[in-house]
Amino acid sequence: MDEKKALEELSYIKQVMHDSRRTIVDNGISYIMWGVIIVLALMSSYFMIVNNIEDNYGLNWIILIAIGWIFSMVWAKKNRKRHKSSTFAGKILAAVWFSSGIAMTIIGFIGTTSGGVKGVFVSPVISVILGIAYFVSGFVYGSKWISMLSIGWWAGATLMFYWPGMQVFWIMSLMMIFFQIIPGVYLYQQAKKEIVQ
Repeated sequence: MDEKKALEELSYIKQVMHDSRRTIVDNGISYIMWGVIIVLALMSSYFMIVNNIEDNYGLNWIILIAIGWIFSMVWAKKNRKRHKSSTFAGKILAAVWFSSGIAMTIIGFIGTTSGGVKGVFVSPVISVILGIAYFVSGFVYGSKWISMLSIGWWAGATLMFYWPGMQVFWIMSLMMIFFQIIPGVYLYQQAKKEIVQ
C-alpha cells in the first residue's frame, strides 16, 4: 500500500514539473517586460541626476512601474482565459512573483519616501528579493540554471551594498540585462519550441 502511494506521489510530482513547462512562456515574457522597464527607469534616473533634473525624479519610476503592473494584470487575466485550468506549478510561480513584486514595490516607494531605505540601497535590497524569486522558480521548473541566476543577483547585491553610489544604476541595469532579460528571451524561445513539439 505504501509503495502504491509513493508511486502516485511521484507521478503527481512529475505532472507538476511537466505542467510547469507550460508556464515558461508567460514568465519569459514577464521577465523581459519587467527587465526592460527597470533598465529604462534606472537609466532615466541616472540621466536626470547627472543633468540636475531632479524636480520630478520619482515620476519616471511611478509611471514605468504602473505600466509594468497594468501589463502584468492584463497579461495574467488573458492567460487565465486562455488556460482555463491553472496548473499547481503555475499557481506557485504566480504567488512567488506576485509577492516578490509587492515587496519590491513597497521597498522602492514606501521604503524611500518614508526614509526607511536610502535610495542608493534600493537596488541591492531588490536584488536579494530577486535572488529568492529566481531560486524558487528554478526549483519549480526543475531547472538548475534558473536557480543559479540567484547567485548572480546575490553577488550583485553584495557588491552594491559595499560600493554604493552612482555606479549602482549601471550595475543594476547590467544585472537586469544578463540575469533577467536574456534569460527571459531564452525561456520564451524554449517555450515556443515546447508548444511546436
